[in-house]
Amino acid sequence: HVWDFLTRARFRMHFKDMRLQIYLLLLLPWLTGAILDITLIANVQSQSHSDFFLSCVMGERDVSYLQIERDNKIVMTHPKTGFQNYRNRSNYVQARGFSMPDLVGILYCLGRTPTEQAQVVYVHNSHNAHLFPVKATQSVNIAEPATFSAKVLKKKETDVMWKRNGKCTYYQTTDRGEVRDNIFKLTLPNVSVSENGVYSATFMGDSPLWSAFYRLIVRACAAKKWGPSCEKDCPDCLNGGICHDHVGECICPPGFMGTRCERACREGQFGRNCQETCQRAQGCKGLSFCLPDPYGCSCASGWSGSRCNQACSPGFYGPDCALRCSCRNGGSCNRFSGCLCPSGWHGRYCEKSDRFPQIIRLASELEFNVGSEPVISCVATGKPLPASDSVEMRKADGTVLKLIKAIIEPGQITCEFQVLSLTKADAGLWECRVSTTGGQDSRKVKVNVRVPPTPLTPPRLLAKQSRQLVVSPVDCFSGDGPIVSIKLLYKPKDDTSVWSSIVVDNSENITLMNLRPVTAYVVKVQLTRPGDNGEGSKGPEAIMVTECIEPTVKPVIEGWSIEEKNTLHVNWKLPHNHEPAHGFIVHLFDSARRLVCEKNITSISVLSARIADLEFNTEYSLEVLVYHCTSLGPPSDLYKVMINSKGPSSPRSLSAESLSDTAVRLSWQVPEYPNGGITKYIVELQQVGGTSEPQWIDTDSGAETTKTIGGLNASTNYQFRVRANSHVPGEWSQPVKAKTLGDGVLSAPPSLGSQSTDQSGVDQQLLLAIIGSVSVTCLTILFALLALFLIKKNFFHRRRTFTYQSGSGEETILQFNSGTLTLTRRPKPQPEPLSYPILEWEDIKFEDMIGEGNFGQVIRAMIKKDGLKMNAAIKMLK
Repeated sequence: HVWDFLTRARFRMHFKDMRLQIYLLLLLPWLTGAILDITLIANVQSQSHSDFFLSCVMGERDVSYLQIERDNKIVMTHPKTGFQNYRNRSNYVQARGFSMPDLVGILYCLGRTPTEQAQVVYVHNSHNAHLFPVKATQSVNIAEPATFSAKVLKKKETDVMWKRNGKCTYYQTTDRGEVRDNIFKLTLPNVSVSENGVYSATFMGDSPLWSAFYRLIVRACAAKKWGPSCEKDCPDCLNGGICHDHVGECICPPGFMGTRCERACREGQFGRNCQETCQRAQGCKGLSFCLPDPYGCSCASGWSGSRCNQACSPGFYGPDCALRCSCRNGGSCNRFSGCLCPSGWHGRYCEKSDRFPQIIRLASELEFNVGSEPVISCVATGKPLPASDSVEMRKADGTVLKLIKAIIEPGQITCEFQVLSLTKADAGLWECRVSTTGGQDSRKVKVNVRVPPTPLTPPRLLAKQSRQLVVSPVDCFSGDGPIVSIKLLYKPKDDTSVWSSIVVDNSENITLMNLRPVTAYVVKVQLTRPGDNGEGSKGPEAIMVTECIEPTVKPVIEGWSIEEKNTLHVNWKLPHNHEPAHGFIVHLFDSARRLVCEKNITSISVLSARIADLEFNTEYSLEVLVYHCTSLGPPSDLYKVMINSKGPSSPRSLSAESLSDTAVRLSWQVPEYPNGGITKYIVELQQVGGTSEPQWIDTDSGAETTKTIGGLNASTNYQFRVRANSHVPGEWSQPVKAKTLGDGVLSAPPSLGSQSTDQSGVDQQLLLAIIGSVSVTCLTILFALLALFLIKKNFFHRRRTFTYQSGSGEETILQFNSGTLTLTRRPKPQPEPLSYPILEWEDIKFEDMIGEGNFGQVIRAMIKKDGLKMNAAIKMLK
C-alpha cells in the first residue's frame, strides 16, 4: 500500500475571517495486494547540493521498473529536473546531479513488479530556509491530533502562514507573538483521512523556497485496528513498527525485521529481511530512510537529528532515537537494538525469565485453499518443558484446533494441529499459546484462505484443421491466482468414452492433436493454483468441430482464351484419382502479386471459370486451388496471362527456308502473349524490288506454326511477315527474306492457287457442257409429265377407294370394281421407336455453371460423340 499524493479532492479552509472552497491535489492512499519491500534513502548529511544523492532499492526478485522522480505539482521550482538516474542492478537506482532548486519539495521512488506497484515519498527541506521542520514526516491514526513544529532558523517579524497541498491553499496563520522557544506550532485535532497531504510553514511575504515542508500520513483506522471496516486486530508491532491499515502487516523501521518487528538487524543493515547494508565506513549515519506508507521517513536505528548524524542519548534506541529502553533485571540499552538481557532473562525489556515458556518457531504467514485440511505446527520451549496439553492453536474466531501430534525433543516441543475443511471465513490472525507454571507466551500467524480458480467463460477456438484444434483455454476466471497449471478436457460430443486431457503450464494457447475429421468435440478447462486442494471447478463447455480432410491435389491449368475482348476464360484439369472436394478457388493477381479477383467455383465438376473486366496490356497471374469444406489444397503453378488491346503480340523467331525454285517454307514460334485463343496466322509476302502489291495467305488453324508458300518465281528474293489473329489481328513479326532456287529467269507474278492452262479452251468446253446438260434435262421433264397423265386417267376409271378409320385401330379398305366387292383390313402403321445415344463420362466436358436452384445446378458442357460436337446444358440434381 502506497500513497498516491497527487489526486484531486475538495476541502474547506480558512484564512482569517474568509472562507474559500477550491480543488487541490491531495495525498490519498492507493492500495495494492501486498506491501513491497522498497526503501528510498536520502543523504541528508550532505552540506552541498552537488554531493546530495537519493538511492532506491527493492528487495523483490522480479523488478520491472524502478525510477526516482520529482513532483512539481505541489512545490514547483523548475519545470525540468537536473538530476539523473544511475542504475547498476535491476533493483537499485541512484539519483545524482541535483541543483539547488531540485532540493526543495517532493521526490519519490516508483517501483513495480509484474503484479504489484509501490511509491515511496520523500520531502526535502533546505537547511538555508528561514523555517525548518522539527519532524518532516509523521503518521497518526484517524481521529487523533497531529502537531507540526517549525523551528526558526532566520527570525523575521512577520506572521507564519500554513498551507496544504500547494501555494494557493491557505490553511491557517500563526501570529508572530505565539512563537515559543523559536518554535511555531500548528495542531490539527481529530484528523481525518482527507487531511492527508503536504503542509508548509512560510513567513508572510517569503518565497516558498524558504518554507518548512511536512508530510502528514493518516491511517484510516484507529490504533491497533485494520481492515475495510477497521474490525480486525493488528499484530503487536514492536520497536517502532506501524500496522498497515489495509493489509494488517507490520511495516518495520530500518534495522528491524520479523512479523512483529521483534528482531534487530546487525548494525548497518536494513530491509525486510535485513538483506541490505549501508555501504559506507560510517554505516547508516547521515541517511534518512523512507518506507511505504503509513510508515513515512526516519533516521536509521541508533541515529537522530535533522541530518541523522546524532547518536541516541543513553536510555534511547531505534529510529530517530524515539524508543526508550526501560531495561529490567540488569539489562543494558543498545541504541541500535534495544535491551541486551543478561543470562536467564529475555523479552523486550528483559522482563521474562528463561523459565518462562516461549514460542520459538511459528510461521509468520500461511496460505491455504478453501476446502483443504492442512496441518499447522507450533514449536515452544521453556523450563520446565511445556506439555502437549499446555500448547493450543486458536483460529481468528477463537475456535481451538485439535492437537493430532506432539514431538518432544531436547529443549523444545513441536505440536501439530489439524484443520478441518477450511472456509473463506477462517482467514485472519490465528494464535498459538503456551502456558506453564513459569508463565505464558503467545504468537500470531496470519492465515490467508484462497479460492481455487474457476473459468468464467468457455474455451475459445482460435484455429482448426481436420485433426487439430487450437484453443485459447481461459479469458477470465473467478477465485485466486496464481495459476500453476491448466487442464484441457475434451471428448467427441456423441461418444460415451472417457474424457481425454492435456495438462500444461500457464500457456496462452493449447493445440489438441490426433482428432477425428468432421467431428464435434466437447471442450472444457480446469485451473489449478498452488497448494493442496488447489484444483478449481471445471469451467463452461464449448463445442468445437474439426474440419474436413485437407485436399492435397494440385490443379493443372490447361489454357485460357479471351471472350468479348476483356473477359478471360480459363480451364484446368485434375488427376483422375483425387480426394473428395467441394469446389475450386480461382485467384487472379496483378504483377505485384496483389489479389485482383477471386472466384468461387462451387462444383468439383466445373473445370473452368470466366473473369470479366480485365485491363488491356496488363500482366496477370492465375492460380487455382481445390477446397474441401473450408480447407484449401495446394495452389496450381502460377500461369501468366496478358490481354493485348491490339490482338496477340508478334510471333517469335520467324525463319524462311527455300525448298525449290517455286516454294519457300516458313516457321515461327507462338507469340509470348497470345491474348486469348489464336484462331489462325496470316502470312504476308512481297517480291523484293518489285512493283507488285503484298499478298496474304491464312493458315488452316491457330495451331500451325509452319506454312509452305508455293507458286513463286525462281531465283527471286521475297520478304515475309507473320501475325496471329484472335478476336482482332495481332502485331506483325519482324520480316525475313528468302530467295527461291533456279536459274534466275523471271516469270509473271506468282499465283497463290494452282497454275491454269489456256483460258480460251476452257471457256469453249464449258459452254458445250452447259448446252448439252440443259437439252437432256428438258426432254426428261416432258416424258415424265406425259407418263403421269396417262397413269392418273386409267386409275380414276377403274377403281375408287374409300378409306375410313375404324374403332379397332385398323384401316378398312373398300374397293368397288365392276365384278366383285373385296373387303380387306391392314394394320395401322406403328411409329418406329426412338433410339438415344449412350454417353460415357469421357464424352462430356463440363465448363462453367449457368445457374443454381433448389433442385440442383445447371452446367454448360460440350458433348463429343462419334466425331460430332454439340453444346449442351446438363442439370445435376442435389
